[in-house]
Amino acid sequence: MPDYPVIIAKTERLTMRAMEVKDAPEVYRYRNQPDVMIFQGWTPQSADEVKAYAESMNERAIAAAGHWYQVVLDYQGIIVGDVAFCIETEHEQQAELGIAIDTQYQKLGFAQEATRGLVDYLFTTHNLHRIHVSIDPQNHASRKLIERCGFRFEGHLKKAVWFKGQWCDDLILAILREEWQQQK
Repeated sequence: MPDYPVIIAKTERLTMRAMEVKDAPEVYRYRNQPDVMIFQGWTPQSADEVKAYAESMNERAIAAAGHWYQVVLDYQGIIVGDVAFCIETEHEQQAELGIAIDTQYQKLGFAQEATRGLVDYLFTTHNLHRIHVSIDPQNHASRKLIERCGFRFEGHLKKAVWFKGQWCDDLILAILREEWQQQK
């Protein structure tokens, strides 16, 4: 049994739970969709790679880089995507988050619901001061999503990220605890 919470957050329609070995075929499928993989740093090469990754979750701290949670549609029990977060340091009380949604479940409000649920979980459970995201400037849909979730633009970093063999620009958007509280 994992030493981290199996379920980290629930929303009206979604549950965010630990990645499990049985999820591997589905994660491999949607993570290899062209419209998903274009902006994602991890594109698994096989379902076996996903299985090994899921098994490695047991050895990681809850907020370690690379800790993934599946976003599951409650009434059907199907995986619609995944979320991840990394608490950078306990002292700084800051985290970065990310999300990937299967293309067949995009534009249905799941990404916004999952992001808001994860933000609520992080501020409530981990007593954070700030949460930020890093977005490719060409990923207009993600930027709009994150802004709808109350994040504000902080900066455009030129050629700041080595991604898929080239230097890329990076947008930083963030939300502070007090901004999140004002939105509640």
